[in-house]
Amino acid sequence: MRLRRKITFAFFGVSSLVSILLALFLYRFVERQLESDLRDRLRDLSHVGSHTIDLPSYRTLLGKLGELDAAAVTAAERSDEYKRIYDELRVIRSAEPELIRYAYVLTPTDDPNNPKFVVDADVLQLVAKAASGVPGETEDISHFNKTYDVSEVPVLKKALVECAPYMESEFVHDPVFNVNSVSSYAPIAGLDGVPLRDAKGRCLGVLGVDITDKNMRTALDAAGGLAIKISLAMIALALIVSIAMGTVLTRSILALTNTVKRFADKDFSARTRVFTKDEVGQLGENFNTMASTIQEHNENLEELVTQRTKELTAEKATSERLLLNVLPGPIADRLKTGENLIVDRFDAVSVLFADIVGFTAMSSRTTPEELVTMLNDLFSSFDRLAEKHGLEKIKTIGDAYMVVAGIPQPIANHASAMAHMALDMNAAIKAYADKTSSELLLRIGIASGSVVAGVIGEKKFIYDLWGDTVNTASRMESSGVPGRIHVTEATYMKLRDEFELEQRPQIEIKGKGLMTTYLIVGPKPRDPARESTNKLT
Repeated sequence: MRLRRKITFAFFGVSSLVSILLALFLYRFVERQLESDLRDRLRDLSHVGSHTIDLPSYRTLLGKLGELDAAAVTAAERSDEYKRIYDELRVIRSAEPELIRYAYVLTPTDDPNNPKFVVDADVLQLVAKAASGVPGETEDISHFNKTYDVSEVPVLKKALVECAPYMESEFVHDPVFNVNSVSSYAPIAGLDGVPLRDAKGRCLGVLGVDITDKNMRTALDAAGGLAIKISLAMIALALIVSIAMGTVLTRSILALTNTVKRFADKDFSARTRVFTKDEVGQLGENFNTMASTIQEHNENLEELVTQRTKELTAEKATSERLLLNVLPGPIADRLKTGENLIVDRFDAVSVLFADIVGFTAMSSRTTPEELVTMLNDLFSSFDRLAEKHGLEKIKTIGDAYMVVAGIPQPIANHASAMAHMALDMNAAIKAYADKTSSELLLRIGIASGSVVAGVIGEKKFIYDLWGDTVNTASRMESSGVPGRIHVTEATYMKLRDEFELEQRPQIEIKGKGLMTTYLIVGPKPRDPARESTNKLT
């Protein structure tokens, strides 16, 4: 099925459904409004009618009620009083001839379930038809003095007992007359509007006005017919609009389809016509932009490939550089080969921790920008020193700097290289302090021994060290002397032939107990004879 036909059918189907739903809504709305209006009119008629009953004639008829034979009933119905009220009821019904089916007056008796008819708006007419032999008149005639069982009509019973106006909320089946009706009941009232009662305190009478379901259905059918006509008109309009919309919408799509076919056949100069500014039009413009780009790239493909290769090479170099700034080269190479967990043990390394003395107090009187600038200058100089001595920077934490010798490539003189690094760091911070006219000192700690090094985790990983040597180096720094280099006895044993060291009194080291430690004074004077012996060794 072609797109135009699909769009037409889809739009028509949706529009028709909406039209039908709208018609149903309109019908229900009209039905509710009409039902409410009919109830209001019925209530008004019963209320007005109850005030128009000729009271002298009505009281005269009430006086004739009792145990009557057929002749007495006929005589009462032929009386002027009966005819006067009969005419009044027919006038009430003629006010809404298409609406009201029954109009009658009932009066209560000693039995609340069996009131009696006084006057019914249909009695004399039905009697006349029956007398003339008109066939089909089978309705039960509500003659004068006839008892009416209201036990199954609770609203009417309530109106008679309470002498108050009531209206049924829904259609009620009348088993006597075999009809469904909605009735409004109003007690007969005087000129002052107060319901009248007899000598026994009972309601003098109640006027009943009924609408049967047939009458209301006739009125609703008229409303339904209007709704159907509106729905058919909207469906016809929807069909016309669907055809027009299908034509308008598919014009741009068909043009784009033909252009795409040409493009698929390698006609890269093909462009589609844009008829509208809607989403389909935007699609056509985007296709034309894409086609221009592809045509340009096709014409310059070789140059583009060369340029892109250069960009990828530069990006790879940048990535390599960034990776090497985070990890040692051999470790980075191992990660690139697919190793996920890298853990190595090194038995002969030296670890250094350095911390700026009084950094916390300095932070409180220095701006963050100046503080970061100072740390950047100092740590950059330390990085250059680590590279000079062949050491591996591990990390910085705040104002602390950590570096290791003998990792990732083992070196025999790791302790000596670290001692020279520490001395150069003290010299670098002194030069910076003299340059900036500030008082800056480092507290440096060095420990030698074995560590475990590696990379763990999957995100934001770093190369780090673990082990007792790392913890001891940190303790050497924290318990050291400002401006001095504090080392363990193991480090001292590796440095004593090359450096002057000063033994400290035993000190309590957290987690280690009493330890013998040393402070580096500086390199020993060079002894050519000893150097020759060391070379031979």
